[in-house]
Amino acid sequence: MLRKLALVVSFACLVFVAAMIVSCGSSKTHLGTMCTGGPFNVAGDWQGTLGVGGVNVNIAGVITSQGQAVLFDDSTATADPNSGSVLVLPAITGQTCSFSGSSTVYAAPLASGVILTGSVQGTIGSNSSISATGTINNTSGNVTLSSFAPITGSVTAVTGAQDGNIQQGPGLGELTFTQSGSGASMSFASFGETPCPVIGTFTQEASTNVFDVSMTFSGTSQACPPAGTVTGLGFESPTDYFGFNQGAQGTYLYAASSTSALVVEISPLPTVH
Repeated sequence: MLRKLALVVSFACLVFVAAMIVSCGSSKTHLGTMCTGGPFNVAGDWQGTLGVGGVNVNIAGVITSQGQAVLFDDSTATADPNSGSVLVLPAITGQTCSFSGSSTVYAAPLASGVILTGSVQGTIGSNSSISATGTINNTSGNVTLSSFAPITGSVTAVTGAQDGNIQQGPGLGELTFTQSGSGASMSFASFGETPCPVIGTFTQEASTNVFDVSMTFSGTSQACPPAGTVTGLGFESPTDYFGFNQGAQGTYLYAASSTSALVVEISPLPTVH
């Protein structure tokens, strides 16, 4: 039990510290490091590593054109109890090489479900690199983020029947997707019997693989998210991060709440053999 608690605290520190690592602006000094340059184009998809006390956690997520940054632990639940935890960083607009502000970590249920907040600062090295270092509770840590392209070619709207699952949560059952609005924007709704009915939208930002996500839940089961609307960010990927579809090929959608430890994977319906 003590070892599990230590891992939870370690993750909390490392994610939080990671948050404390992501900014350093043009002609400014943070954490003893001078950074220069900007503006930078940081809107897009990012992946990287949070490291604290010898423990590394892989993360993936997006930064919007407005600077909103939401990332999540994309490990499978069997490999990492922190899988599905969410890290919300301060605004990273790229106008200067530094950024700072408040940050929040929403730990997944298996990682205690705690919420941690604090201030962060970090450095933008280029359009494709962000790094930072920081401390919390006398623990030092670091985070390294690199821009990446989860898919090749243009982003396209997912249509038809899909399977929805909440990481470290209940299945959402079958969802019906339709192209809605401009570009690859989509709307979706539950189809058939499900304990967690949901409707929502993925609204594409320009032609990027960045989506503003809205999900409205109406289920009464205690296992479901509370009834109401959750907003966050998402992206498309060919990778089954959480293994809900046994790694099958296809287009996957990921949505991470910006206010809770809620990460949803939407995948092709499982093949029945």
